[in-house]
Amino acid sequence: MLLTVHRFSDSPPFGCLWGRMLPVQSKRTLEIGSFEAVLTGLVLPMGLRVESVKLSGIGLKCSYEPFSATADVPGKLEVFVAEQDLADFLNKMSPAGLKNVSVEARGGTLHIRATKTVLIDVKAYAICSLRIVEGRRLFVDLESIDIMGAGPKQLIQSQLDKINPVLDTADFPVNATLDTVEVAKGGILLLGRIEPNP
Repeated sequence: MLLTVHRFSDSPPFGCLWGRMLPVQSKRTLEIGSFEAVLTGLVLPMGLRVESVKLSGIGLKCSYEPFSATADVPGKLEVFVAEQDLADFLNKMSPAGLKNVSVEARGGTLHIRATKTVLIDVKAYAICSLRIVEGRRLFVDLESIDIMGAGPKQLIQSQLDKINPVLDTADFPVNATLDTVEVAKGGILLLGRIEPNP
């Protein structure tokens, strides 16, 4: 969905949706019968870039200033976070002083390689799982870690806890619930619902 809002000095605001001009009601909302929208390159407030957010359903109402959207009935939500975007986020947040982080999604888990500088650069390898909490937040949990044959799991998990959740639907412009998380080829796939506002 491409939604562009234009203002004209001598006419009311109009919204442009798929090339058709639709009048916006005086209360500054746009009502849409059915919708499919793809948001790409969405950067969440904590810095994680989400490659794509796909929304679909019926009965969407959009408001702007600030932008928000609500659905009359539950719709579908699909969120994809690419491996590289998660690696960039972890490099930026630097949990436990890790650097040169790379992420590979395979076998239902995230395989993370990084370097930790103690007195010298030490290579680390971790396997992490993902979990959804309260249908709204995505957490990364450390399953195992190997740093020079040692496994300081508690130290690294406590650092991960400082950046968890890595994704929170409260940052989305719609009321959304996450149902499942899958480690898919190339990243993380979250499936859920767009919910009517309470």
